Amino acid sequence: MSSPIGKSRSLVAFLQQLRHLGQPPRPVTSAACAPPGPREVPLCPLMEPGEAQDAAALPGPTNWPLLGSLPEILWKGGLKKQHDTLAEYHRKYGKIFRMKLGSFDSVHLGSPCLLEALYRTESAYPQRLEIKPWKAYRDYRKEGYGLLILEGEDWQRVRSAFQKKLMKPVEIMKLDNKINEVLADFMGRIDELCDERGHIEDLYSYLNKWSFESICLVLYEKRFGLLQKDAGDEALNFIIAIKTMMSTFGRMMVTPVELHKSLNTKVWQAHTLAWDTIFKSVKSCVDNRLDKHSEQPSADFLCDIYHHNQLSKKELYAAVTELQLAAVETTANSLMWVLYNLSRNPHVQQKLLKEIWSVLPGNQMPRAEDLRNMPYLKACLKESMRLTPSVPFTTRTLDKATVLGEYTLPKGTVLMLNTQVLGSNEENFKDSSQFRPERWLQEKKKIHPFAHLPFGVGKRMCIGRRLAELQLHLALCWIVRKYDIVATDNEPVQMLHLGILVPSRELPIAFRQR
Repeated sequence: MSSPIGKSRSLVAFLQQLRHLGQPPRPVTSAACAPPGPREVPLCPLMEPGEAQDAAALPGPTNWPLLGSLPEILWKGGLKKQHDTLAEYHRKYGKIFRMKLGSFDSVHLGSPCLLEALYRTESAYPQRLEIKPWKAYRDYRKEGYGLLILEGEDWQRVRSAFQKKLMKPVEIMKLDNKINEVLADFMGRIDELCDERGHIEDLYSYLNKWSFESICLVLYEKRFGLLQKDAGDEALNFIIAIKTMMSTFGRMMVTPVELHKSLNTKVWQAHTLAWDTIFKSVKSCVDNRLDKHSEQPSADFLCDIYHHNQLSKKELYAAVTELQLAAVETTANSLMWVLYNLSRNPHVQQKLLKEIWSVLPGNQMPRAEDLRNMPYLKACLKESMRLTPSVPFTTRTLDKATVLGEYTLPKGTVLMLNTQVLGSNEENFKDSSQFRPERWLQEKKKIHPFAHLPFGVGKRMCIGRRLAELQLHLALCWIVRKYDIVATDNEPVQMLHLGILVPSRELPIAFRQR
């Protein structure tokens, strides 16, 4: 896969001209940051602030004037392959290193020990990386902030309002009827979409439609008809807008969003138009629910959250918007990857099928309570999220000076928690390139608890985690019981970073009815 710039002569000449100006790669300076060796002890030894080195001593790649390490990132495959480059940097510079991309300065963590140390020093209101393009749009249109942007007490207040519904297992289990309703329609749609070989062209788009229908039924008690042959424009435009927003905001994280906004660049225009479409759709759906259940708000998912908590309407709009867009992309992508992994490992799929049959004889509909008896199913999803995660990293911004490893990091330091690196590291997972769900059942006690964090960690863990897992577990029950998921070729499929990690080509899988 070629980079946006490509390995052109002009880039080579450009690098040669700048090489004498750039700060050379900073070397590994301590044993704590050495490349992976033997398995780490469960608890990281902590250093006192006076014993730790200054952050300026952190190792890392060459820092070019104005550009930071961006030329090298582009040379190695571009932003689409940055997750692979980060893994390479961790092998070269160790478990903690510093890197600049244009104006974006960050410290990267690639060790479960360091993540655990960070977690144990977490404050009451952990801060995430400031998503400046999102904030710029909200301020521009005078919209509210959601959970991915809010900080401090406002973040805690809004999260608490949603947490009561989304993080309690007993509340999530009540949603299985809605999820199953959409899955039943999706099964019928698969039959219609398969060609004579069982292949579905543009499978990812249909998984997005399934995910969209599911989250909308949960949030709004509304079906958009995306799984019908003639889908409405509103939902299709929403999905397109999400993809546009995701592809444009990344560019404005590297180059200042203020510059894009002041010059009214095409990237800024596309980003703004995409958010306009997203907010318009969400506001309409939320307002309909609030109007319909104004007299009995407890009877509705959203109305209950709004009327029994101190939320403004703008906060409700923003929080629901961010929840919906996260659910559509990441849930669909996670299902696509687990189907791919099952197709490449038929012995795993057969073992999973036997477990499903043992719990759900005949055509019995899977329920949330049935999943308690399906440990192998849960292990399959977990292993897929380790091997082919949708999200390669999460972020934190330090709200106080903190010692991590052998370095003192100042307040305001942006941390990149490279969770994809953790999952692919042989130090954390033996035979890490193999899809082996058994590791989560037979070797679980040997796995560091901070080596696998697909939904983040700590108080800012993904609030939609339990809902996403329920959707995915039930989907696997339906699909694997009805279809043999077959690999149509054995050529490798790479991961590309496009906001989330997506396949580099159409996945070579087919659905063959059992």
